[in-house]
Parts: sequence; C-alpha cells; structure tokens
Amino acid sequence: EEGSLLAAVNLLPPKYRTVIYLYYYEGYSAPEIAGLLHRNVNTIYTWLGRAKALLRTALEEGGGEDG
Repeated sequence: EEGSLLAAVNLLPPKYRTVIYLYYYEGYSAPEIAGLLHRNVNTIYTWLGRAKALLRTALEEGGGEDG
C-alpha cells in the first residue's frame, strides 16, 4: 500500500506534492511550511486539505477494493 501512496503523491501537482512532502515526510508544521514557501499559513492548510482529498480519490479509484 505504501508504494501506491507514494505513486499517488508523485502524481500530485507540484505545490500539493511539496506541502505533503514537507508536512508528512519531513515533519514540518503548517506555519513552518508557510515560512519556507513564503505563503500564508491558511494557504498551506488549504493545499494540505486539497492534496489529501486528491490522494484519497486516487487511492480509492486505484485501490481495487470493493465498496
């Protein structure tokens, strides 16, 4: 399952892929990411939410599970 998650992350648009990587893989907080990317923290929260929704959809469609 981890391989399919990584593949789905790699298919995200660059801004979403970046925030997912920094947040989940590097352990940065949303305010820290906002500082790194010179964005408003609310923008980072929005991007994280959208990225998670895209990942959820990609994994549900590609998961091959019933239900």
